[in-house]
Amino acid sequence: MSVANSHHNHTNSANYKEPSNETAGLMELGLIIAVSIFFPPILLFGFIVVNPRQEIVVLRFGKYLTTLKTEGIRWIHPVGRSLQRISTRDTTHNLETETVVEKNGNPVLISAVVIYRVEDTIKAALDVADYHRFLSDQAGAVVKRVSSLFPYESADASIACLKKESDVVTAEYVRELQEAVNPAGIRVLGVRLNDLTYAPEIAQAMLMRQQAMALIDARKTIVEGAVEIVKDAVSQLQAAGFDLDAGDRDQLISNLLVVLCSGERAQPVLSVQSGGKKHSQPQAASTSA
Repeated sequence: MSVANSHHNHTNSANYKEPSNETAGLMELGLIIAVSIFFPPILLFGFIVVNPRQEIVVLRFGKYLTTLKTEGIRWIHPVGRSLQRISTRDTTHNLETETVVEKNGNPVLISAVVIYRVEDTIKAALDVADYHRFLSDQAGAVVKRVSSLFPYESADASIACLKKESDVVTAEYVRELQEAVNPAGIRVLGVRLNDLTYAPEIAQAMLMRQQAMALIDARKTIVEGAVEIVKDAVSQLQAAGFDLDAGDRDQLISNLLVVLCSGERAQPVLSVQSGGKKHSQPQAASTSA
């Protein structure tokens, strides 16, 4: 019995033919006229207010009718009408914090702010189910994908990294997200990282690594400065007429480098002669030679 009913329903659906556009148009017009005649007050519901920086996509019986773009009051017959109001203002969307694996394989917590504007309201209203949700989903996927292409930080200034949020990183976020949201008629104005930290499980280890790198950089700067100071000191002594042999010069350079590069306060030592022999006598820091 059920097989027979199924065959009967299939036959009916196969025999059904959709009305032509002319027939459908006449049916819609007849319905509008009939409702207007038998219930005239419904015409008062046809007024529409268009707000600044807003467009209204108007459908009639499920078909696109027009887009209202100019602010002010308009009138469209309410029978079979549906409205979708789309804001064209610059809008921000906050992406919640997510765990992303950056280029070096370290997990980081990252959140971002997307600045966008709807430029094609017909696409935003008709081509996607919910353009807000569409943007949010696409932005989350893009941030994850692009963040995996760059390291969290880099000692080399020429290498783009997430921490400095260079123009290269920002441009890549915008480019990929723009390609993803084009079907919704959205223009991406910018993507900014709102929060960026190492994941808790590696945060302590990464902090120690950062401190070690900072110490190395500081020592490197100290050594470079000390070399310049020693070079200037030797040059000035020679220019002033002091005749320094190779041994004296090497000793002077060694002492100056030790004093300048040491993290401890220097303790001056004076050489004195006694019976033709030299002795090194430590002196207090306040003693003048």
